[in-house]
Amino acid sequence: MLDVYGTILEAIHPHLGTRAVAVLEEGLKRLGKRPSELTPADGAHLLKGLVYRELQARMRPEEARRLVEGVLAQIEGQGARLAKLEQGLKRFGLYVDWPEVARLRALVNRLRQAPDPRLLAEGEELLEALEEKLEEALLRQAKDLAHLEEALERVRHLGGPKVRRLESLVETIRQAQGEGILAQAEVERARSLALELRKFLESSAVKAPTLPEIVFETQETPPETPPQAETPSHPTDVFLTVEEASELEGELLVDLEALSQEASQRILALELEEEKRRLEELLSRYAPLVERATVSPLLAEVQALLDAGTPVGEKLKALEEAFQEAEKNLRAEKRARLIQLQETLRLLSLPEEAKLPLQQALQLAEETLEEGGYPDLVPLEEELRRLEGEAQRKAEEEKRLLQEKEALVVELEEKGEAFRPLLEELRALPLEALPQRLPEVRARYAELLKAQGEEAALRAKLAEAAKALEALKPEAMALGLKEKVAEAETLLAQGSLPDLGALQTSLEEARAKARQEALSELSRLQALAERFRGFGGEGILRAIAEEKGKPLPDPTPIARALEALKRRMEAKREELTTRLTAFFQAYARLEGFQSETGRRLRSLLPVLRSAQEKLPRLGPQGLLQVEKTLGQAEALLRELEKEREAAKAVLQEIKGEDLEALLGVFDQGKTPAQAKAPEAPSPMDLEADLAPLRLPGVEVLGYLGEALPLPREPLEALVQALDQLDKSLGQTRGPAAILLGEKALVLAPRKGRILVALLEKTSLSAFLMELTS
Repeated sequence: MLDVYGTILEAIHPHLGTRAVAVLEEGLKRLGKRPSELTPADGAHLLKGLVYRELQARMRPEEARRLVEGVLAQIEGQGARLAKLEQGLKRFGLYVDWPEVARLRALVNRLRQAPDPRLLAEGEELLEALEEKLEEALLRQAKDLAHLEEALERVRHLGGPKVRRLESLVETIRQAQGEGILAQAEVERARSLALELRKFLESSAVKAPTLPEIVFETQETPPETPPQAETPSHPTDVFLTVEEASELEGELLVDLEALSQEASQRILALELEEEKRRLEELLSRYAPLVERATVSPLLAEVQALLDAGTPVGEKLKALEEAFQEAEKNLRAEKRARLIQLQETLRLLSLPEEAKLPLQQALQLAEETLEEGGYPDLVPLEEELRRLEGEAQRKAEEEKRLLQEKEALVVELEEKGEAFRPLLEELRALPLEALPQRLPEVRARYAELLKAQGEEAALRAKLAEAAKALEALKPEAMALGLKEKVAEAETLLAQGSLPDLGALQTSLEEARAKARQEALSELSRLQALAERFRGFGGEGILRAIAEEKGKPLPDPTPIARALEALKRRMEAKREELTTRLTAFFQAYARLEGFQSETGRRLRSLLPVLRSAQEKLPRLGPQGLLQVEKTLGQAEALLRELEKEREAAKAVLQEIKGEDLEALLGVFDQGKTPAQAKAPEAPSPMDLEADLAPLRLPGVEVLGYLGEALPLPREPLEALVQALDQLDKSLGQTRGPAAILLGEKALVLAPRKGRILVALLEKTSLSAFLMELTS
């Protein structure tokens, strides 16, 4: 059986020394396992986390990444890792419009043809990013679902085909959410339909011919005592219902000019809320395109209008079209650039085996583009520049060798007969043999100079070479050319002339390779930083752009900055975990308190419960979503606590004698048998009795004499006035509704008591229907 712990320790000990054991011990402690219990999955977790961060502090990020990839290949095996990628691709295959899915599909297709540790690591990072993106999208869908369920409850009493369609869509979304699948098209259709119905509900003026038929029905409340035969019936209750007509399938056009200012403002608020949500969706989908020249001015205008509370109307549609056009242009630009790169590579005067890796990378980029992704061409362009430099250096090296040969021939011709054999040998050397044979000729020339007593000339040449080597040494050492530098120093110590031209060529090649590797690592870090937009990633993205412009970029500061952001993200995760726990504990104490604030708060509970379950898997964008929603819920919770305290204060004011006097109001004009107080129902019975009446929009509900957040004396006086009116009319009234601006107050006899309800005017019709049903 593979010793995962031993394999990792053996690989990292040469780089971390004794620190390697401490790092692994910390990892074991976090996993709660002993060294012998580590699985390959545990080892991968340690390598990608603690070990990688520690290695970055000791070596360049790209070197640390190569080391980690090598150990991963040992402990997991590329076959198992590829199988995980294929399984992930199968799961995300539904989301064909995600660029990351397109890239993953292209990577998997390439890895099926031939193993590649670098591409395998990229695929694993991409899969991790997709998991994060899906969890964030499911969180947004949970919020959409809560919004739609609340909207459905508000409009359900309207009935008709549109409401039934909304019910069907909500059920489909609910099932998809339960299965962890996005139903993007259904959400958009449902939100559009819900907005249309909410606007219709908020209005009372609708343009023909889309006006659905409105049927007004009247109903008398059955009297509690048999009426006199000659007493006429008086209709007192009005119900508003929407007939299920075919016209309801058309668009409900609201005439804002025919509405009151308050109603118009409510409808504009609904439109504004929906437009802000649509803008968030657009920014999430087209994040890589927000800085395009054809998008950014219009985007800034739309954001400014929405921030000012002004609906943008058709500008939002224009912005979406601008994004789509920018996406189309970006794909066309990348395709054209790919063709240029391929043609330039084809014309390079290099062996085919030297050009093969870039050819394969360009093919992979083309496949990514065809699948719908956005391939990053910057590393490919840099690799092409490196190959162009290599071809140029090759030509310059040939030229330098020929010039050096000619200079040495001229120098030997000026010497005596002792140098003639070496001269003839040098003249006979062909061009292709110069790289190997010229250093040998130089060494023999130095020996002949010594033998002929020309040590002064040799010392001058050696001093010149030593000075040139000292100038090259720092950069050569930094770029990993220690062996070549040591070889040149050894030759100088032996009195021989080193080939500094070859060292210079190697240095240029190493410099180009280091730049290419650094840019490749920066591109990887850039993809990671994109996930931190809004969480501090913008500054890192600007730093990456600046670093790419340097002759020799250094990814190390960028990697460290990203690690700092990751630590900040984990701290935010812990903070939200604590706040969510405290929130649900506080809400449990207030759950039975009913009000409009409580209704609004209850609509957020499914979202927060989903967030609490997903929190360990969310990335920075998801955490920002949770923090925003939790902040809204906490504010509502504080408001609900104030309302409960106010209700408690009212309850404390009601003394025993006040309650008796209040109940006496209901006994006026009744016989002793009728005035007998009924048995007090239990709180559970009261709640069961009132539950059907707790409709959306009902803010206060209870019986007169209970702890209600309404002034007691005016209610008692109003009930007395209604009783006197009943006596003068000789009838027993049904529910009485009083309009107070945008609110409605309902006082209704119910089971020997007086029911009190304060609700939104738009909910009055549904409330009265439920009350008398």
